[in-house]
Amino acid sequence: MVPSKTTYLYQLSKNIGEELFISPEGLSAEDILEQEILCLDEKFPRKDFRASFEPVSGKLIISMWVRLDIHNTGVNVMTLFGDSADAEKQSDAGGDIRHVGEGKIPVIKLDTEGAYFYAYDGQKKQKLSHFNSDDWYSVYVTVDVKKGRYSLYLDGERVLYHAAFLQNAAKVDCVEAGTYGGKLYIKRLAVYQPVCSSVEDVAKGRKIFDVSKLGVVADGKEIVTEKLQKIIDECSEEKGIVYLKEGIYLSGMLELKDHVTLYIDEGATIKGVLDVEAYPTKLSINHPNWNNYVQGPQKALIFADSKEDIAILGGGTIDGSGDFEGAYGSESLRVCAILLIGCPGVRLEELYIKDAGMWTVPLMECDDMYIHDININSTWYPNRDGFDLCDCHNVLVENCNIKADDDAFCMKSGAERGCDRIYARDCFIISTMANGIKFGTYSYGGFTNCTFTNSIIKDTRTCGIVVQCVDGGRVENLEFDEIVIQNVESAFFILIGDKQRVPEGYERRIGSVKDIRFKNIKADGLRRSYGTYLGGFAKDGEVYPIENISFEKVDVVYKGGILEVPATPEEFGLQYPESNCFGLLPASGYYIRHAKNVSFKDCNTIVALPDERDMIVIDD
Repeated sequence: MVPSKTTYLYQLSKNIGEELFISPEGLSAEDILEQEILCLDEKFPRKDFRASFEPVSGKLIISMWVRLDIHNTGVNVMTLFGDSADAEKQSDAGGDIRHVGEGKIPVIKLDTEGAYFYAYDGQKKQKLSHFNSDDWYSVYVTVDVKKGRYSLYLDGERVLYHAAFLQNAAKVDCVEAGTYGGKLYIKRLAVYQPVCSSVEDVAKGRKIFDVSKLGVVADGKEIVTEKLQKIIDECSEEKGIVYLKEGIYLSGMLELKDHVTLYIDEGATIKGVLDVEAYPTKLSINHPNWNNYVQGPQKALIFADSKEDIAILGGGTIDGSGDFEGAYGSESLRVCAILLIGCPGVRLEELYIKDAGMWTVPLMECDDMYIHDININSTWYPNRDGFDLCDCHNVLVENCNIKADDDAFCMKSGAERGCDRIYARDCFIISTMANGIKFGTYSYGGFTNCTFTNSIIKDTRTCGIVVQCVDGGRVENLEFDEIVIQNVESAFFILIGDKQRVPEGYERRIGSVKDIRFKNIKADGLRRSYGTYLGGFAKDGEVYPIENISFEKVDVVYKGGILEVPATPEEFGLQYPESNCFGLLPASGYYIRHAKNVSFKDCNTIVALPDERDMIVIDD
C-alpha cells in the first residue's frame, strides 16, 4: 500500500455495499455508534450525520461521493458550520443548529429540490445541475475561510466560483448531511487542508516572481505569451516561483524550464488562444516516444521536455479554450492543456483544467510523479482524454475528479520501458464518449505492477475497465479493488491482439496478459447487451492466452435481453480494439476465449432480462 501524502482532518471511506445510509427517520443506532455521533440534547433525536474536525481558519477541501433519490422535500447533501463572532446571527441563518452547539452557524449549504442541486452564493439561492436518482455524484468544495468564499465542483465541473458564504465565520469545524424526505447515501467524505495553502508556503524562502508586478496584464484580451515566457526563463535561473494572481492570462505555448514552480492562484486562469500557430510542434530529442511521434500529442498550452524539479499548482485554472479545428484522429494538430515529456519528480496539485483542445494531460516518460486534487472537465469532441500516462514509472494519483470526452484515465506505452508502478486511488472517473480506466491502445512496452482502488467509474459510453495488449507489450500484475462501475456499455474488457504496429527500429511481437485481479467491484446500469470479452489471441496455429485472471467479490448486473445466440466471433483483426468491437457475444455475462486460470470467487452475476445465451461461455 502506497501511503497517502494527504493529511486528513476527517475521513469516512465505506466499502462496496456498505455506504452510510441516511433516511428521514435518521441514522440507526449502529450508525451512530460506529461514527461516534453524539446527541447533544436528548430531546432532539439524531437525524443528521455529522463529521467534526479541528477548527480551520484558512483553506479547506471537502470531498464527498453521494447517491440520492429525487424527492420533492429534498436532501441536505452538505452543510458546513463554523464559529460566529456574533451568536445573534444564528437566528438569521435559516439552518437547524440544534445538533451543532452554541455559537455555530451554517456558512455553506448544498441541497436538492426535485431533480436539481441547489447551493448559495451569499444569501442568494443558485440552481445548479440536474441529477438522476441512484447515480453517484462527486461533490468537491474548496473553502477559504479568511475570504469567506468557496468554489463548488460537481463531477469535476466547476458550478460555483468564488461564491460568498451565507455569513462570515472565524473558523469552520463541522460538516453535516441529512434528509427531509428522500434517501441519502455517502460512500466517501474527506476533509483536509491543501498541501500548500499559499505561494509563500510553496516558496519556502525562494524568490517569488509576481508577474503582475513585472508588467503582465491579466485582462483576458492582451496576449502575454512572450512576457510570461521571459519570466519563466529568469525564474529557472534562480529556482523560483512564477506567481499568477487573479485575472485571465491569455497565452500561447509556455515552456517550463528546470526548477520552475508555476503557482496559479485560485482566482487566476491561464487561457489558451485559439490559434494553432501560437503552439509550435514539439518532439522530444531525448525521449523519442512512439506515441508522441506517430500520431500523439505534439502541441500544448504548457509544455516541458527533459526538465527537472517542475511543479504546477495553486488552486487556479488552466483553460485550453477547446474548440480547435481538426477532424477526428488529428491528435498532432490540436492542443493539449499540459504536455510533459521526460520530466522526473513532477507535481501537479490543486488545479481546475478545462476544455483542452486534445488530450488534457499527457505525461510521457515522467517518473516519480505526485498528482492530486485535480478537477478535469474536458468534454469537447473529439479526442479529449483526461490523464494519459505514457511509459511512466512510480506515479501516485489521488483525490482527483476526471470528466473527459475520450478515455478518462489512460495508460499508454510507446517505448520499451512501459508503464510501471502506477498507483491511483480516491478518483471519480467519467468518460462521455469512451472508457473509464484503460490500459492501451498503444502498448509496445506494456504495463506492470499498477493498482486502482477506492474509485467510482460512471457514465462511460463504452467500457468501465479495459486491459488490452495489441502491440507486443507485457501486461502483468494489475489490480482493481473497491470500485463502483455505473452506467456503462460494458463492465470489463481484456484482449490480446496484433495490430501489426511497431516503433521504428524495434521488432514486431505479440504480447502477453497475466495476473490481473478484480476485487470488491460492483457494476450496474449496463446499457448494452454485449457481455464481457476476456480473451487471448490465436494466429498461424499459435495461441497466446490470457493467464491468471481472477474475480473476487465482483457483482455485476448484465442487461441481457437477447433471444438468439450470436455466432462465435472471429479472431481479433486490425479493427480498433474497443469493448464493442466483436458486437454481441455468445455469453450474456462473460465470454472467455484463449485463457488459462480464469477464476470467480464469491461473485454475484445477474442477467436482468430474459436471455437465450449462457451466462458464462468458455471457448478454448
